[in-house]
Amino acid sequence: MPRPIAFVNERRNYQKHTNPNPLQRWLINRFQLRVADLVAFSVGQPGATPYCLDVGCGEGYVLKYLRNKLPYIRLYGMDLDKEALKLARAHNSDTPLYRGDVLNLPFADGSFDMVICLEVLEHLESPWLAVDELARVSSRDLLVSVPNQPFFSLANFLRGKNWPTWGDDPEHVQHWGGKSFASLMGERVAIERVVYSFPWVMVLGRV
Repeated sequence: MPRPIAFVNERRNYQKHTNPNPLQRWLINRFQLRVADLVAFSVGQPGATPYCLDVGCGEGYVLKYLRNKLPYIRLYGMDLDKEALKLARAHNSDTPLYRGDVLNLPFADGSFDMVICLEVLEHLESPWLAVDELARVSSRDLLVSVPNQPFFSLANFLRGKNWPTWGDDPEHVQHWGGKSFASLMGERVAIERVVYSFPWVMVLGRV
């Protein structure tokens, strides 16, 4: 049975996005730029008002970045963590935010032009169920990112994190490289782009 709690340890996500380390900041900024580029590629240029849902939005850092970078997009966020949503509302006051589980999204089929889900699937025992649910509420595209192994663990180990597990995050129950993750996604969506942003991999697919 899949875990009823889809999103775990949001405090680590907060630490990741607020870490003052210059290399960490560069990696996060590069990652967010790649996300924004793929969202823009999917929904097109200004002229329409596409609807985009960020599932597992955490404290809303990516939502804030997308709002500033792509102001013509109508953004929505969802997470299971109450405290994370409180922080998200603090700097996304104009963005509708919902509490819910990735395995049971509270939206009708095809409610959004695009759905994104970043750094969530690696925490799930049955990630394919989440992908099916994410695809259900999208009418067009799905953008998903996960840690790219073994590079993610290597990056952790080299900066002194998770040494007892050789850099592997003990909360990650799934481990993919770029090809294996694209293969999983390709069983459920038509792959449009596979983008690497060390130490993560992103897949954009048409539902």
